[in-house]
Amino acid sequence: MSRVTWMAGGLSALLLAAVAATPAHARPVADDVRVLAWNIWHGGKDPAVGGEKNLPLLIDQLVDISPDVFLAVETYGSAEEIRAGLSAGAGKGDYTATRITSRSADNLWIFTHYPITQAYPKPVGGIINDFYFGGIRVKLPSGREANFFDTWVNYSDPWVGDMIDANAAAVKKGEPKPYSDEDVVKADTTVQLPQVTDIIKNHLPTMLAGNTDPVILGGDLNTLSAADWTKGSAHCHYGLSYDLQATDVVTDAGFVDTYRAANRNVCKSPGKTWSPQPDYDYMITKDRIDFIFAKGKGVKVRDSFTVDDRLPAHQPGKFYSDHAAVVTDLEISH
Repeated sequence: MSRVTWMAGGLSALLLAAVAATPAHARPVADDVRVLAWNIWHGGKDPAVGGEKNLPLLIDQLVDISPDVFLAVETYGSAEEIRAGLSAGAGKGDYTATRITSRSADNLWIFTHYPITQAYPKPVGGIINDFYFGGIRVKLPSGREANFFDTWVNYSDPWVGDMIDANAAAVKKGEPKPYSDEDVVKADTTVQLPQVTDIIKNHLPTMLAGNTDPVILGGDLNTLSAADWTKGSAHCHYGLSYDLQATDVVTDAGFVDTYRAANRNVCKSPGKTWSPQPDYDYMITKDRIDFIFAKGKGVKVRDSFTVDDRLPAHQPGKFYSDHAAVVTDLEISH
């Protein structure tokens, strides 16, 4: 895994030179912020991984990651246990839990030890509601504020990841692809594309209302990275490429895909998040469907990685979720 530093909004030699020439006492105060995005699978209690007995183990993993902000998907009744576990074990003080999804199936929650200065109103109109999207504004230790948004996007039927994997398996065997390129692109553009578009072009600008402080958006988009499946990366994917579009809507809006910024080689670092469960060992593609995007002046990506192995103290056994966790370490400066 390559380790790089990337500055959201561009990086230039002139800027680096200016920073190097600035006296240390005059340099901007920076906040180191660890962000976690993780679909924890039915509240961390899915029967496939042990039901109720799995949640304490999953919380141990959360404590080990020690996020400053945790964008949780499929929280489903486990919020208070997660909040208490992070508060007791992460070593960063008391966490608060902000419920994003108002319905009984409480999909999205955001956990943080930072002071919350605003919980954004629920999205209204369009095809997106608070089951899919919502966010908060926090005050960082330096006094600067930043915005964090949690996201879940629906999946197509048949699912785009399954279609791509079936095509890859066929190509590997020298057989005809079961799905045309048009079929695959249609799966991405019929379901995920309009939902992501509604979030990025409608609800997010409405919520921010001109606010220009950093924005971090993460979660489960249920589609593959468009940038990873271009013709330039076809050699990583059995010669296959597709004109996927959903994640391009996010990056076209100025966001940086933090995992790919820190791990530029698609072949060596596919960033697989679907799925760590052995039931999916048949899949030959390494599907990255969970993301953390960042945007804003002074935002740097220090590192980003996935977590899909149990903690050593918990071995052996299945991983705690059907999704890998995505962790990004950011530096946010004035």
